[in-house]
Amino acid sequence: MALDTYRQKRKFDVTPEPRGRRARGKGDSFVVQKHAARRLHYDFRLELDGVLKSWAVTRGPSLVPGEKRLAVETEDHPLEYGGFEGTIPAGQYGGGTVMLWDRGRWIPDGDPHVGLKKGHLQFTLEGEKLKGRWHLVRMHKRRGDRHDNWLLIKSEDEASRTAADPDLLEEKTLSVETGRSIDEIAAGKTPKRKTGVKAAAVWQSSRSEEPAKVPRKAPSERQSRPAPARAARAARGGKGAGGRASPHRETSTRSTAVPRPAPAKPGKAKTTSAAKRKSAASPMPDFVPPCLATLADAPPDAPGWIHEIKFDGYRIQARLEDGAVVLKTRKGLDWTQRFLSVARAVAALPAGTALIDGEIVVENASGISDFSALQAALEAGREDFVYDVFDLLHLDGRDLRDRPLAERKAALADLVAKAPGDTLLRFSDHLAESGAVVHEHACRMGLEGIVSKRSDAPYRSGRGTDWIKSKCADRQEFVVGGYRLATGSTRAVGALAVGTFQDGELTYVGRIGTGYTQKTAGELFRRLSPLEVATMPFARLPADERRRDMTWVEPELVIEAELRGRTGSGLLRHAAFKGIREDKASHEVLRERPIPVGEVQEQAMARAKSPRKKASPADTSSPRPGAGERARGGAAPPGAARLTNPQRVYWQDVDITKQGLADYYASVWDWIAPHVVRRPLALLRCPNGVGSECFVQKHSHATFDKSRILSVDDDGDELIAIETLDGLLALVQAGVLEVHVWGSTIDRVDVNDRLVFDLDPGPDVTWAAVVDGAREVRDRLAEMKLESFVKTSGGKGLHIVVPHDGADWTTAKEFSKRLAYAMAADAPQKYIGKMTKSARVGKIFVDYLRNGRGATAVAAYSPRARPGAPVSTPVAWNEVTAKLSPARWTVLNLMDRLKRLKADPWAGIAAVRQRLPGP
Repeated sequence: MALDTYRQKRKFDVTPEPRGRRARGKGDSFVVQKHAARRLHYDFRLELDGVLKSWAVTRGPSLVPGEKRLAVETEDHPLEYGGFEGTIPAGQYGGGTVMLWDRGRWIPDGDPHVGLKKGHLQFTLEGEKLKGRWHLVRMHKRRGDRHDNWLLIKSEDEASRTAADPDLLEEKTLSVETGRSIDEIAAGKTPKRKTGVKAAAVWQSSRSEEPAKVPRKAPSERQSRPAPARAARAARGGKGAGGRASPHRETSTRSTAVPRPAPAKPGKAKTTSAAKRKSAASPMPDFVPPCLATLADAPPDAPGWIHEIKFDGYRIQARLEDGAVVLKTRKGLDWTQRFLSVARAVAALPAGTALIDGEIVVENASGISDFSALQAALEAGREDFVYDVFDLLHLDGRDLRDRPLAERKAALADLVAKAPGDTLLRFSDHLAESGAVVHEHACRMGLEGIVSKRSDAPYRSGRGTDWIKSKCADRQEFVVGGYRLATGSTRAVGALAVGTFQDGELTYVGRIGTGYTQKTAGELFRRLSPLEVATMPFARLPADERRRDMTWVEPELVIEAELRGRTGSGLLRHAAFKGIREDKASHEVLRERPIPVGEVQEQAMARAKSPRKKASPADTSSPRPGAGERARGGAAPPGAARLTNPQRVYWQDVDITKQGLADYYASVWDWIAPHVVRRPLALLRCPNGVGSECFVQKHSHATFDKSRILSVDDDGDELIAIETLDGLLALVQAGVLEVHVWGSTIDRVDVNDRLVFDLDPGPDVTWAAVVDGAREVRDRLAEMKLESFVKTSGGKGLHIVVPHDGADWTTAKEFSKRLAYAMAADAPQKYIGKMTKSARVGKIFVDYLRNGRGATAVAAYSPRARPGAPVSTPVAWNEVTAKLSPARWTVLNLMDRLKRLKADPWAGIAAVRQRLPGP
């Protein structure tokens, strides 16, 4: 790359950063700069042809041979940049702190130009920290990748280390130029040794720190719609499909935010009570996965339910903070630019912060929301939108997700009532009458249906039974797998072959041949023709449905259709096209089968009587199948995913089968969900059961049913996560016997929010000593005003869990390490902070290493792949005595314990608000 790209990103009249130019002559310097930006990474730079060839190594270099570290190629930098150390203002390109972490010379093997072109560069480093032979290997570029992605790999030599050795990144943390830490550089502290680098160097790019100002318009004015390409980029959050964002791309949802309009008259700003409480306020999340409704065969008709109109539009979450608004779809895509008028209306609300759930619609002449009309408005650039709002998740520093729905709606109604008179916001009111009567009137009015909600329920992300939808017309989403051209046309669609996903396969459900206008038929052709493939994407096709004039496509496009039932073989009957669904991923499109409403009401009653009176906002309970008290073989839970070979025995000694494990998870779903849902997972898979070959899997691949398992891109690593009981059962199908979790969520992978101290006793350590150790960890934490929770490991020890408001991984690990080492220093005859097995005889290893990025601990309520099927079980602190056994509860007897409990020992873990103290 030339230096043009580098220069375009910076304003040299306002920053001391070197403009630089390509140097003459040949040099062999290299530099590594530790860059604490939005995501901590290491900038790896090699001098070649008068510039610094640059890569952003997301997890930093590793000295373990064969361990691959993703290195995203970035723009060339001038040689002068190799001496930069300082702070980049927040909100700017690469905003954060930069440290000169290493420097030296590099020696390429052969011609480096040939290696770069070929995609395999081999070289030796002679640095102050990095030494020995290395490889840079270019990965195959995937569709949507904006940058070339490489892998940085250490060769085995005298400078290499094993996985058990200390991590160089943690061992060597100071600048080679100034001797300062990242925090000291950020604070502008004086260099600890002589240097020619400015201690507080600050540079600024051409990106402005505030969002672009969008003036508020009068109601009669209309904002023109962005060009299709621009709108598509906004919908994808600035990335191509399947692309990876460079660590240097310092974007956020604020980049497209619409600011609040200035007041009509100037005046002295008032300090609101919300502003006074800001320092103690609960942080508002960037995005909350929405609560989704489950389809039932009829609406609930019992006390405790309220009923709302089912809208026919785009589900949108509006985030208001500091006067700026971001609108996101149900999948977290930023659609602010598509609905600027709605964003302005939200910005005008009298609130400092707010997180609102609702649906953007366009109404037809009868005043009824119409998805086709909404698409037509978007195509025409009209802004006749209405934002029907029905839930409030956060308001002025208060997290409302654990409050009852009735309370949240009352706060929302009050907020909307204070909006300006010309607002596009409309509060979605409800009725508490008979569900059957409300449904009957809705259908008579021509509405799509109703959504019934438990008035006392918290806001639970994911699909569950707190919200139930009852349809008037049968409208569903389908995935397009093929198309037939319209008669007499070569560029318009006449019919679509569609399906839904089932057990990871695209199942054919029929053809849709009506409902197309000339414009939509042409638009469908333009969307589908680039997706053409030679082979049929459906798992199978009925003989009478095979057509030679059908063109097959990749199953990516999702459409909505209305149908008048199905045939006896399950195919669509009289289906009509209604529109393209750009807000839904194809792998999420499953066939909806209504559950009996009686089952829904039984589940609601059971939940109301449950000892877990205060649900976690993260609880994503789904329709809960019944299960036997003993988890052995038996019938599949109603509604559960189909298991192949359900009688396969996983625990031979106690005769627990694959079906038995599925039954166990169904019975404890409400208990385990808050601790596994939307957290990255590491899985112990034993396809042939305990005692057979087992292996750990941390990344997703084709083994799993992607319609039920989340595959989350993390800088090239596909992390595994689940949202529903169906996802957990998919793991059972894949032979997963143990579920381990990260101390973070997939929504904030870089933020640790749960610490785990694993007390691992060495040989000759008594159980009483382990109990004493757990109490000491608890007491030390309590001295720092930190509340902790405890569970059995299902093995030999205990796990102490500390929920907190969030910290970066380095901070979390350093805090836990200090506590572990302090215990070892105060009582070296009892505790050890190092994992060296030979030194652990007679001592307890206070394992803090589970708090590093990518490290995991067994999940609460997960079985262990050990004889007897023990379960890692949460307990109250008063239960931690010499009478407690770490393997006391098993898959077979845990439900007996849960039924006897008067209260969940971990009921308050999600509500704890506490911060880790500094060093």
